[in-house]
Amino acid sequence: MAGPILFKKKILLMKDEVTYGVDPSPDGSNAVITKNLSISPYEGNRVGREIDRAALGNDLEFNTGAYVTLSFDAELTGSGDVTVAPAYGLLLRICGFSETEFPAPDPQPRWEYKPVSEGFESATFYFIQGSQQHKVTGCRGTVKFNGSKGAMPSMSFTITGIWNAPTDIGTAPTANYTAWQTPIPVTAANTPVYQIGAYDCIAESFDLDMSVNVVYRNVIGSESVQITDRAPSGQLTIEAPNLATKDFFAAVSSHNGVTTETLKIQHGTTDGAIVEFDAPVVQLSGISFSDSDGILHYQMDARLIPTDTGNDELVLTVR
Repeated sequence: MAGPILFKKKILLMKDEVTYGVDPSPDGSNAVITKNLSISPYEGNRVGREIDRAALGNDLEFNTGAYVTLSFDAELTGSGDVTVAPAYGLLLRICGFSETEFPAPDPQPRWEYKPVSEGFESATFYFIQGSQQHKVTGCRGTVKFNGSKGAMPSMSFTITGIWNAPTDIGTAPTANYTAWQTPIPVTAANTPVYQIGAYDCIAESFDLDMSVNVVYRNVIGSESVQITDRAPSGQLTIEAPNLATKDFFAAVSSHNGVTTETLKIQHGTTDGAIVEFDAPVVQLSGISFSDSDGILHYQMDARLIPTDTGNDELVLTVR
């Protein structure tokens, strides 16, 4: 008699799709290091027959399009080698980013991730729990970047894909995580740059949310997951400076016109382990107070806005 399926025994595999929605068969070499991995294995709208009857009671209902959502966190660091893309590159690409390599002899070899407005990529995921495998095809999603003092920087993903009937695979494959690097925590030494405009912040944390609009569609002739918009935003938590040093209330105020700032954050100091965020046009849209160790802090809401060129409201550089 087979034993129970243990909840904690779960792995996630992913592989990019050459043709949208066609399973490229990920294996153990395509494993993803995750935290807080969860799945909603069977979602979708339902419709009932609602026929007239001579008696009271329920009627049959049908799922009008089954889809799956996955959510998990992944650690944020470099690839260990500036000539190699980070293992999470595909995750960013299916969340509406492009991936571009700038190799040597470029003065700064790097991998650059920028938002795109067309040509969105997709992937197939295998969620394996014990011997039970859930295949999710045609996946796209959204991502939120997180960094807090004393914690590992991370990315929070919400992925939507097309449902496939689960299967019993007997034995889970061996996951190979060698492409994934060990991150370093957010500290003064490890996170040397946190700038709003020309001001060097003493900071507690940052949250940068791409807020990609992901839509599952099941219509005559097509079943797919589409990216239709994005509205990037953030929350920046910094130690409050004296007003004479930097007046953030003037930056937040918009009743007499809008002031924008730039944002630059660098985490990591060694080649192969550096990640940078650059936002060229940031509108600080709200401000509140918080207490950290008895010191006044500002929590500021931010809207990330593209330049006239577009597709550049948040650029992630890995080097």
